[in-house]
Amino acid sequence: MNYGDLNGKSVLLLGKTRSLNTEEFETLLKLHGIELCKVYEERVALIIEGRMMNPLESQEAERLYTMDAAPIVSMDPIEKWLCSSIEPNRLLMSLKLSRDQERLVDFIRNPYITDELFFKLLKLYDWKGEGFFDNDSNRDVTAAIIGRFYEDLARNHNVQYAMSGLAHLIERYGNSELIRAIAELSPLSREIKHPLNSSLNGVLDAIALHPDTPEAILRLLMAQRSELLVHRVPLSLESELLKEEQLHPLLAQNESLSYAGASLLETKQGHILAAHIGLNEEWFDRLFGAYPVELASNPTLTEAMQEKLMGMENKEVYRALASNAVLSPQRCQYLYDLGEYNTQLAANPSLTDEILEKLYRSDEPAVLGALAANPATSIDILYQLSLDRRYERSVKTNPTFGNHIQTHNIGWQS
Repeated sequence: MNYGDLNGKSVLLLGKTRSLNTEEFETLLKLHGIELCKVYEERVALIIEGRMMNPLESQEAERLYTMDAAPIVSMDPIEKWLCSSIEPNRLLMSLKLSRDQERLVDFIRNPYITDELFFKLLKLYDWKGEGFFDNDSNRDVTAAIIGRFYEDLARNHNVQYAMSGLAHLIERYGNSELIRAIAELSPLSREIKHPLNSSLNGVLDAIALHPDTPEAILRLLMAQRSELLVHRVPLSLESELLKEEQLHPLLAQNESLSYAGASLLETKQGHILAAHIGLNEEWFDRLFGAYPVELASNPTLTEAMQEKLMGMENKEVYRALASNAVLSPQRCQYLYDLGEYNTQLAANPSLTDEILEKLYRSDEPAVLGALAANPATSIDILYQLSLDRRYERSVKTNPTFGNHIQTHNIGWQS
């Protein structure tokens, strides 16, 4: 229906508005030249069914439906249409002048305003020096933030009313604009400057690790979250983090460390770099002589690098290679045929079903324990292993098994 055709006509509202309060609803109708009626008259061109209709209104709605008096619509589409005509600058100025926090909260909770307007409205809200859930108004605003951007909220409605909900929102649906808006909210910006509230740790951790967090916010987190910042991929603020020597072992584990950064750490952290750095021929040759075992566990080994390591015929190197997910199927088969590396192979997520089945039949406790945790292990084998108490916990925490249980909804008790 084209609601613009209602200009110069009247509408009847039965029940209450939902996203707009009654005054805002009527004001926006008048903006479009539409009169709001309280009772049905012949000039009514549209009937709107709102929420919480009382018994008399429900009877009237049924009577008017039977009469086919006028088209009947639900409240949601008409409110969505009305909200599209809100003039952001005029609303913001009105709210600034009136300082009407109750009206502001109503708009923040309105799902039909644009994200751009939503973020501007958040900046006007007064948290009164309290936390996200410390009073009813703050709780409503926090729930509105989470509810607006959290997908599939119907299945996770409680996420709106828990501090962990903000962390989950950032982890799953964060982008630079949303993260910046949340970081600037006074309960969190205050905590970033003067950490006192441990309940906000999860939110700050999520911000520190998210790849879209603006660099300006990362700099604010340096003082209290530097050990988390070193795990970011791609790495941010590398030069600042390298100045803190206690962070060097962690930085050496970051696959996105720059060439200059890796070169700086090579002397003291070469063994860690060998296992984690994104390898090219230069780095492989530089580290090969001193750290072949560590290189054998590196997840960026090429075929040529694997071949050179295999040619060493070193048992420690073989053990490291056996559990490396990038090891080629032919080399996995070769190590299996040697018969000495079954435990390491059983942990390798790139094994073929054939080798996994053979390893399962070996009946070696250490091998079976590794298979129970291996995401490549087949569901059939995992079911069998779950029946043995020695491996039950490993199976239940295996992501492959967990996904299978959720997908098939068979009521597995964890």
